[in-house]
Amino acid sequence: MHPLSLLAGLLLAQAPAQVPPSPAADAPVVTSAPAATPAPQLPVLTLEEALRQADRQSPDLEVARARLAQADTLSAQAWSAYLPQVTAQGGYTRNSAEANLTLPTSYIVRDVGAPTGPANDPSRPVGPDNPPGGATNFVAVGADYQSVPIQKKDQLGGSISLRQGLIIPEGYVAIRNAYLGEKQATLSVEDARRAILFGVTRAYLGAASLREVLAVQEQLLEVRRGFERNAQARFSVGDVPKLAVLRATLDRARAEQELVRSRNAYTNAKSALATLLARPVDFDVQTPEGQGAVGQSAEKDAASAEAHALEARLDVAASRVGVDVAQGQRRAVAARYLPNLAATGTYNLSNAGGFTGQNSNWSVGLGLSWTLFDGGLREAQLREASGRIAEARATLRASEEKARDEVRRALNDLETTEKNLATAQEQVAVARESALQVKRSFELGAATYLEVSDTNSALAQAELAAVAESLNVRLARLDLERAVGDFDPAPADSAPETVR
Repeated sequence: MHPLSLLAGLLLAQAPAQVPPSPAADAPVVTSAPAATPAPQLPVLTLEEALRQADRQSPDLEVARARLAQADTLSAQAWSAYLPQVTAQGGYTRNSAEANLTLPTSYIVRDVGAPTGPANDPSRPVGPDNPPGGATNFVAVGADYQSVPIQKKDQLGGSISLRQGLIIPEGYVAIRNAYLGEKQATLSVEDARRAILFGVTRAYLGAASLREVLAVQEQLLEVRRGFERNAQARFSVGDVPKLAVLRATLDRARAEQELVRSRNAYTNAKSALATLLARPVDFDVQTPEGQGAVGQSAEKDAASAEAHALEARLDVAASRVGVDVAQGQRRAVAARYLPNLAATGTYNLSNAGGFTGQNSNWSVGLGLSWTLFDGGLREAQLREASGRIAEARATLRASEEKARDEVRRALNDLETTEKNLATAQEQVAVARESALQVKRSFELGAATYLEVSDTNSALAQAELAAVAESLNVRLARLDLERAVGDFDPAPADSAPETVR
């Protein structure tokens, strides 16, 4: 039987038998506040459904997945530097004047009847103004002239260029680094997903515990109202002093105050949970007992738990990949000392034929580039990359130490909460036995009404403390499961959502 039902039954059983009120005129009239109208029943949202909704529609998860989608382009960007590069370009030019080159395509020798040109001067070097040989009567006359357009007034042109890297050392390293970066981003986003769902689970368990407390406060208020009516009836016949009536009224008022506080706390907890789920506050939650065990698979042995955490935790794995990324960045800088070889090809098309007389032409070739000295830039970048490696290794050590610390603290917290729960349950048993003993003494006239009220108050507080400690145990187990890296709710695509 649930502790709440035990509490309700026992508290109701502790109420002294109600005595019909006497119509005495001098009897004080003490009235309690009217019972609150019960809140309408809301559909129940289970923990599994809450996790599925968070996995599917949490804004924080949306942000993390959008960043992962951006990181998934790293490899494509790295491959683009190695894959073929095709560039097309075209243009139109309006020139102020058109230029044509007219040249003969053949020559005819003619006798002009007189020597042509000056005679050769042996004392001077041969040149355009001192041609070799002797003067003759013959001259070469051009024939079959053709005009070649060098510049048109309306000039059109276009070209397509192809470049393919053959040997690009830095590109090879960049591709590997890109895949490592994507892996690191995937681990980080998955760790963020688990952290968000972990927060949803804690918020749900907290809301469920507050709902359980609210149920206790509602039942306790009904009991206090019964005590108040009973005290008023007994006072009217002179069976108890007026102090008992005042105490019962005060207890009822405090119970109403605590009920309002518990109801508002439960509403606030549901609102916080709804914010994490990005949905309206139109649901109720189940008590932790209705959700099954939480965090039962976590390690209990400290040494094995720490070792398991270093292997299973995604933040540690992401830091480990971060070291590989930093080392890859240093290799990328070292690859800049090597030459790059690329093949190129170009095809040109224009409405001006130029000296070849053809409107199109093509060319292919190989290009080798090798930076021999860059002013010490690569050496500085190597030192910077070495610093990044040291930083990544220190980050990895910090992540491992953080994981060990969280595991140790989670184990200690779990041991503390389990001990506190056992003590709280023991206090409930003692308080229940005390309440039974005081009830028997009251029926025999050996105990006062105030003692009955005090023992029932102590029982209610013990039950509420047990509820709180039960939540603390569940949260401690959940924290340990998260600390060792075993907290991994299933994705939200397996089971359909049902809200009862």
